[in-house]
Amino acid sequence: MEEIVVSGIRESLESAQALKRQSDQIIESVVAEDIGKLPDVTASESLARITGVQVERNNGAAQGVRIRGLPDLATTYNGREMFTAGGRFVQLQDFPSNSIARLDVYKSASANLQEAGLAGLVDVRSRRPLDFKEDRVAGGISHLHWYQARQNGIDANLLVSKRWETGIGDMGFLVEGAYADTKFIDSSRAVSQTISNRRLTPTADPIRYPTFVNIDYVTAKRWRPNAATVFQWRPRTDLEFYIDGLFQGYRSKGGGRNLNVGTGDLANLTDIVLFPDSNLVKSFTATAGATPSGGQGVVDGKTDTYQTGSGFIWHGDDLRLTGDVAFTDSTFTTTNFRANYTLRSQPNRSFDFDTDAGVGGGTVTFTNFDLTDPNNYRLTGLAETGDRTHGRSVQARMDADYALSSPWISNLQVGIRYNTQENEAYNFSRNGTAPAGQFYPLLPLEYSMVPPGFRGDDATSIRTFLTPTTGSLTAHADDLRALVNVPAGRPAWGDAIYEGEEQSYTAYLQARYDYEIAGMPIDGLVGLRAVRTENAVTGTARSTEQGPGGQVVVVQPVTRKNAYNDFLPNVSARLRMTPELQFRTAFTKTRTKPGFGALDPSLTINLPPPVCIADPAVPENGPNHPDCVRSASGGNPDLNPVKATNYDASLEYYFSRSGAITVGVFRKDITGFISNFTTEVRDPEFNRLNVNRPENGGEGRIQGIEAGARTFLRAPWLPNWLENVGGMVNYTYLDHASELAPGLAATLPGKQPIAGVSDHVLNMSVFYDTRPLSLRVSYNYRSSYVVSYGQVQDPALGANVLGPTLPVKENGRGTLDFSATFSPVEDITLSFNATNILHTPTQNRRTFNAQGQSYPWQTRFLESVYRVGMRFRL
Repeated sequence: MEEIVVSGIRESLESAQALKRQSDQIIESVVAEDIGKLPDVTASESLARITGVQVERNNGAAQGVRIRGLPDLATTYNGREMFTAGGRFVQLQDFPSNSIARLDVYKSASANLQEAGLAGLVDVRSRRPLDFKEDRVAGGISHLHWYQARQNGIDANLLVSKRWETGIGDMGFLVEGAYADTKFIDSSRAVSQTISNRRLTPTADPIRYPTFVNIDYVTAKRWRPNAATVFQWRPRTDLEFYIDGLFQGYRSKGGGRNLNVGTGDLANLTDIVLFPDSNLVKSFTATAGATPSGGQGVVDGKTDTYQTGSGFIWHGDDLRLTGDVAFTDSTFTTTNFRANYTLRSQPNRSFDFDTDAGVGGGTVTFTNFDLTDPNNYRLTGLAETGDRTHGRSVQARMDADYALSSPWISNLQVGIRYNTQENEAYNFSRNGTAPAGQFYPLLPLEYSMVPPGFRGDDATSIRTFLTPTTGSLTAHADDLRALVNVPAGRPAWGDAIYEGEEQSYTAYLQARYDYEIAGMPIDGLVGLRAVRTENAVTGTARSTEQGPGGQVVVVQPVTRKNAYNDFLPNVSARLRMTPELQFRTAFTKTRTKPGFGALDPSLTINLPPPVCIADPAVPENGPNHPDCVRSASGGNPDLNPVKATNYDASLEYYFSRSGAITVGVFRKDITGFISNFTTEVRDPEFNRLNVNRPENGGEGRIQGIEAGARTFLRAPWLPNWLENVGGMVNYTYLDHASELAPGLAATLPGKQPIAGVSDHVLNMSVFYDTRPLSLRVSYNYRSSYVVSYGQVQDPALGANVLGPTLPVKENGRGTLDFSATFSPVEDITLSFNATNILHTPTQNRRTFNAQGQSYPWQTRFLESVYRVGMRFRL
């Protein structure tokens, strides 16, 4: 195979455009500009430039990839299914961009591909030793700086490839490794979703105001070690054998911390300001009535994913045969050790629930209270939780592609697949209450002020407070356990809370046709994929039943077995109207299985917040506190696969090797769209619970328009220097709606906007590209969208009464990025990247009653990352 060196933005666009133009499917691609260099820092960020793709940005990285607004995508690695722990797919930020040769996004399915998710399929292509015609050594190292966290880190990669010409054929061996740091602080000011309904006098009209403002920091130091190796042997030009291995690692040491400041149902309120023509409070000062509280966590996370496989490729004059078998093993573990505290007294608290300063949102300040004094903090208890998920699979496939001499059908493709996957999960949870009087100076801990995040925030609010260091919490964990009267050491994992297994058997038949209509070539695919799936999930279910003395909790084992057959057709056509202009259309059916974690019948009840713990020094605390709501989560063993019927059409005009204008329309008719919904329930053992579970919705649709254009400014009437200037723009409009799950649809019937989907997505890039110098500025925008649907308790409706199903909506936002590379000599490249240059915050609002009244919920300040690096190639 001839080596292909793609070294600049222009060449990258040309390669991606050629793939799109010649593909049998509707596809978008990102091609590495050079060894170890995707156009962006991470794979997820590169995908954000593609038409119809959007990403979530949090935890210091771009993640949560969505295709045409939907998150349920399948991921493959060199055409092989890849997953993490108990999931169906792997997070794309787990692939170091340095080791990726190409990313292919399949928006339409075909029978010979791995079963696509509801959103589509992303295939990650790595490099192989026989791709190079000689030995190769390449690598790079970069220094990174995180703006909010004020932290520095590195990422590095090294690739070594060797090939031999021997008496028994060509052989090649490649090994590569990568390491990447992520050190972030995501800071937020959050307003309670529970809105008090209070009469200041018996005859006064009630006023509404949130029950707290929470200052929250999510912070961690994460690193991802990765390694891959490949051996290839070509005994003849028509035969190849290979064996490869991949390791993906994830490590995290973090410490979420917060300060929760309650307003107080019985607090004395002064300086009350209402929003115009409303009973909603904008601001006031509160004295007494609530004692602020919070916590400091030590969160450790670890993922180890291994995949090894082997296969062959043989091709004759008319027949091509391929086979592959692979084993995957993945384990994810996370533990959280959290120390909870309250302040010593009840300071005067000034609240503004939607400040006019800066970007708005809730704020809180104290009067005459020293947050730096350790004597003002008291330990109230410890909470420990842990989760561990393990998954493993064996997959095998065999494919044949036969070239026919028929004037109508050019190729006939057949194949079989087998996949078995097993998963199990474990967890633990315990908490202990500290004796009275455990003020910080009495504890064997070290303390520091929380690094003040919220950089770029012009609002006046509490930003920093005193907290135990994570190192001292870890070193003295057993001392603190003894203090709260729980056994030393981390709790044992115990028995699995759920176990799942699944087998799938697949066969497909597909024909590629090629002929002419009125002198215009037309080609495409007609195929059918048949899949038999058998699965079983075992766990425990928790229910509330009426007993002789009242309601009781019943926990019992649950096993669900399921088997179903799917027949998934695909039909596509490409009409080449002129050498530059072509029209595509496609019809497919897809089926997306729920993840094993989503099928887990057990309910994990998280530890109570500090306000739930009765404390003589804080009389308002206890199980009847208005903010005493425990969160809980679980799966749903009765989930069904999501089915979709998909229609695509596009018109593509290619006017140069790197220039094109494309317009497409699409529609997905969806049955059973899975979303996570939160409902507050009254539990006889744990009182109020916010339970988050996945459920199938009813009928739904998502349809839209995609348009894109890219070019360099080459024209006879333009100055010569402009030929190195180019641009790329794409826009997606989405019209979407789906019926909610029955429990939520009872109070919000009909089709509602699909959670997580923006109506408008826009990506733009302007670049300058020469052999030594490349510059690019990119802008991504997504419009507002529904984050989630749920029911919350509304005090205005009466005690313990749930309100209607209502949405949380996030405001639209844009992100600006910049990148530059400079090659002073041929094999050395210097680079600079900056992401989220505008430091744009994210904001959302919660509608809390049927009248449509709302308050801001979260105002979050996310990371900006700056990176300077060097690459080399020998």
